[in-house]
Amino acid sequence: DYAIQLTRRTRGLPFWFSLAAHGTDAYTEAMEHTLEIARAAAELVKAHPDLELVCEPELSIVAFIRKGWSATDYQNWSDTLLADQVGFIPPSAHHGQPILRFAIVNPWTKISDIELIMSRL
Repeated sequence: DYAIQLTRRTRGLPFWFSLAAHGTDAYTEAMEHTLEIARAAAELVKAHPDLELVCEPELSIVAFIRKGWSATDYQNWSDTLLADQVGFIPPSAHHGQPILRFAIVNPWTKISDIELIMSRL
């Protein structure tokens, strides 16, 4: 919607241009890729002896806990990952319990990126 002064930004325009330039197939492939990576990451979490999956990923969020860790441990790990430029995995919470979560939204994310992050746990 435009205000009467035509000062409102057309927020949908960048998306429309991208969709027009790349097409719906490219968007579909990108989304399917992030969902595949999320499912693969969930399997890696299940296979890790010190990790526990909070719930099966429905979209591209993989929530998990590290057994025996406190909120401080999660924060320290996250800070170290960011300082080392490995990844940005901020701690979160689920029902008051501290957790970690992968939010996979970049279609260039590879499973090797997830493996590298998990190797630092």
